Amino acid sequence: MTRLARKNRILFVEPGRHLRQITPDVRRNGPRALSRANVFSPLENLWVYQWPTYAPKTGRSPLDEITFTLRKQSLRNTLRRLNMADPILWVFQYNLGEMIGRLDERLVIYHAVDEYSAYASGYEDADRRSQTIRDMEANVIATSDMVFVTSPALYESKRHLHPSITLVENGVDYELFANPSPESSYPIDLLDIPHPLIGYVGVINEKLNLELLTTVARKQPQWHFVLVGPVALKNEKDQLELLKSLPNVHLAGRKPVDLLPRYIHAFDVCLIPYKRNEWTRNISPLKLYEYLAAGVPIVSTGIPATEEFADTVWLACDPDAFSQAISQALDADSPERRRKQQALAKNHTWDRRVEMLSTTIEAHLASDERL
Repeated sequence: MTRLARKNRILFVEPGRHLRQITPDVRRNGPRALSRANVFSPLENLWVYQWPTYAPKTGRSPLDEITFTLRKQSLRNTLRRLNMADPILWVFQYNLGEMIGRLDERLVIYHAVDEYSAYASGYEDADRRSQTIRDMEANVIATSDMVFVTSPALYESKRHLHPSITLVENGVDYELFANPSPESSYPIDLLDIPHPLIGYVGVINEKLNLELLTTVARKQPQWHFVLVGPVALKNEKDQLELLKSLPNVHLAGRKPVDLLPRYIHAFDVCLIPYKRNEWTRNISPLKLYEYLAAGVPIVSTGIPATEEFADTVWLACDPDAFSQAISQALDADSPERRRKQQALAKNHTWDRRVEMLSTTIEAHLASDERL
């Protein structure tokens, strides 16, 4: 959206909060915990909209009908104040389509960046949850004018649902990750950790193969494993505690995006240690392109997104092969190899991706005008 804002006026609408999320604040602070919509502009032509907390989603009818009306009116008022008539409505998740047809939009885009139904794995009622998500997504797709997806697997699974579906994979802010600013310092929380540093950057959730990491870290005590990112596990918390208990494993926590290149460049090898399942079969990992841009050697489990880069990325799945791949990556590292990897990343920048998106949207709008 920051790149689209160079030639377009953008209102980025953050996800809203559910009633259960704001209830503790209201109990502590009373009605003053409820707020109006907040709108701010971090960049020229780009505004960020935060929903009013006085109108949360509740999941309860008819209360949700009332709060929906309030949410709709608040967003319409903001569009009117910003003079954004006939907007393009761009929806990024299956459960965010409630405003479709409510904003006098001239075009509706649905953009699938994951196989959302796979999020239900691990729940006791996983099949029911998955089917509910698929039904909700199918409804959003049916009411959209265009659909974008970020992986070939998503394209194959969704293309029968819509006549206008386009594959545009994720990308990278190349300059940010390839060339950290000269004043960037070595991360202070890594100073006391000896090399080699084997690093992962991303959310620690159910797609991560924690058992694989635990086994490899035990086998290779001379390597230090650093995981940078927030923990968002619903299951496998015991496995994470086991991993954290190892002396050569370090969790650095969530970091601002602009600091991530410092960590990646501090690593000797970068990891994409994902499980192989329906979730990761459909994924287009941002970290893949960020690692490529940094030039740091990459070791990944064999998922479709990384298999596409098999000439550059070391692929392995079982602990012994994964350990061997890391060892090979450490031995193969060189300035020349890093330059070649970075040259490959230049083909996957967000600038290129946004140009593809813009061209496709403009063509669709032009065809509508001819009709």
